[in-house]
Amino acid sequence: MHRRLQPDSLDVHENMALIATVGRGMNRRRGVSAKLFDALYKAGINVRMIDQGSSEMNIIVGVENVDFENAIRAIYNAFFGEGEEDKL
Repeated sequence: MHRRLQPDSLDVHENMALIATVGRGMNRRRGVSAKLFDALYKAGINVRMIDQGSSEMNIIVGVENVDFENAIRAIYNAFFGEGEEDKL
């Protein structure tokens, strides 16, 4: 079956990496999103896309491929770096 769509516009962003931050209890903890985005900001990483599921158990961000490893490192250190073991 073929469907015809008529979108107002279509943007394609190449070379993006998607990173999912997932955790049980994220929906009951204030500041998880702030911590995630603050870590990316401090690492100088531009977030190109944001998605959060209705269950609020994950946050997915899109970053440039070249920023992928630094983004992973920044997120990990924000939640599990020294002295952070009990924060998530």
